[in-house]
Amino acid sequence: MKKYFFLLLICLACPLGAAQLPDNMYFRAMSDEMRRTQKELRVKGSPRPYFTVYKVTAVTSQTFSAQFGAPYAVSEEPETWLQAAVYMYAGNAKENSSGFVNNMYYFEPAMVSSVPVSYEGLRRVLWQMTDMEYVAAGDSYEKKMAYKRQKNITDDLPDFSKAPKASYVRDITPFVKADGRLYQQLVNELSALGKKWPYLENFGASLRRTQQDIYFLDSEGDFYQYSRPACSLRLSSSLRNKDGYKESLTENIPLECFQTPDAAELRAKTEEFLARLQDMYNAKKAEPYLGPVLLEPKAAGGFFNQLFVRNANNSKPLLSAQAETDGTAGQFKDKLGMRVISHLLDVYDRPQLREYDGRTLPAFMPLDDEGVESQELQLVQSGKLLALPTIRSLVKGQKQSNGHARMSSRTLPRAALTNVFFTPKTSLTQEELEQKLLDRCRELGLEYGYIFPRFAQLKDGKGEINFAWRIYAADGHKEPVYGLRLEGVTTRSLRDVLAAGSDEEVSVFADNATMLSFAVITPSVLVDEIEILPTQRKPDRAPFVALP
Repeated sequence: MKKYFFLLLICLACPLGAAQLPDNMYFRAMSDEMRRTQKELRVKGSPRPYFTVYKVTAVTSQTFSAQFGAPYAVSEEPETWLQAAVYMYAGNAKENSSGFVNNMYYFEPAMVSSVPVSYEGLRRVLWQMTDMEYVAAGDSYEKKMAYKRQKNITDDLPDFSKAPKASYVRDITPFVKADGRLYQQLVNELSALGKKWPYLENFGASLRRTQQDIYFLDSEGDFYQYSRPACSLRLSSSLRNKDGYKESLTENIPLECFQTPDAAELRAKTEEFLARLQDMYNAKKAEPYLGPVLLEPKAAGGFFNQLFVRNANNSKPLLSAQAETDGTAGQFKDKLGMRVISHLLDVYDRPQLREYDGRTLPAFMPLDDEGVESQELQLVQSGKLLALPTIRSLVKGQKQSNGHARMSSRTLPRAALTNVFFTPKTSLTQEELEQKLLDRCRELGLEYGYIFPRFAQLKDGKGEINFAWRIYAADGHKEPVYGLRLEGVTTRSLRDVLAAGSDEEVSVFADNATMLSFAVITPSVLVDEIEILPTQRKPDRAPFVALP
């Protein structure tokens, strides 16, 4: 915990609200166009623009890739591009266009991914997108008002709550080009390590360095500026196991962004990855099972991300004339005060935490995308749901936004979590967790239990895992298993956590529907009951000619 408080103090060293608007091309273009929008953008008979946001992101990326020791044709020079996003609420504080959508799964801001890198080019793009957004916001406002009259919706809560002006400025450090030959040679050597395993059909390594410089300004005068660096090594593979089933496995290894990678350390991690592939090749096929499962930290991260984080997001449902209910709203929106997870766990959301355990967190958010200072939340205490992320558009029982409006290329601002910590009341060592798993198996009369290194991508409570460990109650020996099909995994499973470990890790997930990233920090957890069936996939036809 000392590590967390130290990093939080560093993050808050530049206090919110104390900065001046930076003097750079991005803010000059945004502020000049914002003044014109507020002064001149009016159409007789149409609602006026009430709240407007400009967000510009300068992205620089450098990638080095290789497969089985051979480099891809990738330029060693960094790539740079500029993205711009605009969204607008039309109407007034009481009633505006926010929160209404014609197509429930189409709720996007205006965005251009290739903007000229100049003041004039950026001004022109912002002008064009503002014009488009005004038309869209006016249309949404009229349809929303008609829908509320049709449904006799009378809500005294404002669509836009006021908040103190806020700002955050962190100096932008220019992207430093890496030594192309050194980095390319490293990924060549790492990918060549796969050559010694004849069952591998593909083995590649890709090292990517990126930096996002983010600039935000809204019509209330809120603004922020900061950089988001990232560096990682991605190992990817595909193989055909001894039973003829095609399997794949990837691993993302985070790297220190401003240091040359330790080649010996990365070779060791790559060898560990190849050892897991060897286990996958020799694995036995799963059999039907219903019982306890030990989730290692990365698996626990996937488990909590899908069952808790997604259901805590989008706490205010969208309105739509085409759907009675919002299928994208989280299930926890009506469960405040109820037990939603095991009493052994507390849960926190820490948007202002920039780094943790040596890793840059992708969801760092000093201000949210409605210009509100982000607040740390204790979401859960002893299993009971205390709070949810909220935005400026209020819901019953809410007095103001807690600064959790997040937007992306695929979604206008909605309430979403950021860096989510699952903290156990008491923790066990790995050995104690495995012993508790074995004791529970013996109590239930089961021959073995399971340990999951990764969790499944769930859809309607179902999903597949291509590798796990079976651990036997008699003597504790383990064997690899493939083809596990999970059934009936729902939010009910969150309350089945029997114990948690002391081995917490940071896992990063990206939501494919919204393109938002989340950091989930969790230890291993023992879940009392998960149902497993063997995969229904069939093995592929063997190649006519063996691998070269």
